[in-house]
Amino acid sequence: MFMVEQSESDRSDLLAQTVRFLTLEPGTDGWIGHPPEWPAEYLFGGFVVSQALMAASRDAPAGTRIHSMHAYFLRPVRSNALVDYQVCDVRQGRTFTARHLKATQGDKAVLDMTCSFTSDTDGYVYDMPAPRTYPSLGDGPVEPGPGPWEAVRLGPSPVSKDGTRESTHRMWFRIPGEVPDDPHLHTALLGFASDWTGVGGRPLHLDGDTQGMVSLDHAVWFHRPARVDTWLSYDVHSLVNFGGRGLLRGVMRNLDDQIVVSVVQEMLLAVI
Repeated sequence: MFMVEQSESDRSDLLAQTVRFLTLEPGTDGWIGHPPEWPAEYLFGGFVVSQALMAASRDAPAGTRIHSMHAYFLRPVRSNALVDYQVCDVRQGRTFTARHLKATQGDKAVLDMTCSFTSDTDGYVYDMPAPRTYPSLGDGPVEPGPGPWEAVRLGPSPVSKDGTRESTHRMWFRIPGEVPDDPHLHTALLGFASDWTGVGGRPLHLDGDTQGMVSLDHAVWFHRPARVDTWLSYDVHSLVNFGGRGLLRGVMRNLDDQIVVSVVQEMLLAVI
């Protein structure tokens, strides 16, 4: 699964591959994830996050969904080997269930994640308005993304007088084609996309590639259910670069400008 020009048949095949990739097998002490087709030695972090979310969601309490996750990337995940996921309940209450997941490859830990499940209830409803300057969906060509995704890449916002930017990475994205109606699958795929931040964590070098950027700490909140086969926007802005690390925040919205996902990520930044 990598970025190439895609026909409708290609996209259908990639979607089927993605669903198979997220259909985990039972292991001796958890779940086993098979690697996707990927041209590099190490997997893009979104693949690992999405598999981990699916593993954590297996046997989830009925009527609940993951509303938050916090993960540490401990080692790069090789693209040619299985990943083992061990899941245990930390606490199962009447309203919230907390789970811990440990992902290993061989005998080495590669990801450590905690997540929380709950059901949605009626209550206050409020959304921070979207930036007035956020480009509309029709403001750019549709391009292929990683795996089954496609995107309209909008680039960063203009530079302010003080040299900062309101946004460092902006796009509209979706999976063309109908994704099965499994809410845990859509959550896992949103987790995949949450790591699709480009070079948005490095505002002083937005013209480069992602070389020198390594995800360390990744937190995601899934506020509303959302379908990944409809258009969503992703607005990323960098808060700070210091000490060889960077911190960014991201917000995903649906076509009604409702916030569906929030992201915070810390990364290692090597000067290149």
